[in-house]
Amino acid sequence: MRRRITSLAVAVALLVSANPSRAEGWNVFTVGPMGGIVFGPEQTAAGLLGGEVTFVHYGNASGRGAGFGGFVQASAVGFERARVSFGPQINTSIFGAEVGATFESATKDRAAFVGAHLAPFVSVGFASLTLQLDLPFATLSDGPLPRVELVLAGTLKLPIDLEHGVLLQW
Repeated sequence: MRRRITSLAVAVALLVSANPSRAEGWNVFTVGPMGGIVFGPEQTAAGLLGGEVTFVHYGNASGRGAGFGGFVQASAVGFERARVSFGPQINTSIFGAEVGATFESATKDRAAFVGAHLAPFVSVGFASLTLQLDLPFATLSDGPLPRVELVLAGTLKLPIDLEHGVLLQW
C-alpha cells in the first residue's frame, strides 16, 4: 500500500515538473469549478462541489488531432468527505478519457480509500461533462469499503494558452 502511494506521488511530481512550454504544438491549461452528483450501490446520492485543473498538449498549433495531458480534481462530497482524483488524459475532437487514481476521506459510515479513476468525457473547451467510475481497491482507515462509486459532473473551464494567455474565444 505504501508503495502504491509513493508511486502515485512520483507520477504527480513528474507531471507537475514537466516543462510544457518547450514542447512543439499547442499547450493549454484549463481551470474552473466542478459540480455534480456522486452515487453508488451502497450509498445515497450526494452533491459534489469542487474544481479541476487540466493541461493538454496538442501536436499541432491548431489544436486538432489528439491531445495528451493530465488532470487534477479536488472536491467536497456532500460536505462530509473530501475527494481528490488525478492522472493522465487523452482527447480528440470533443471526446476524451481520464485514467488515474482517486483518494477519498473517511466518514463515520465508511473507510477512507484509494482507488482507480476511469472517466470518459465530452468537452467543448470552456465546459465539459463526464461520467466517472471510481473503483476503490485499498482502505486507508477503519470501516467498510464501497464496491464502486459513480460521479456525474460538469465543469466550467477557463482555457489558458501558455503562449497567448486566456482564450476568450475558441
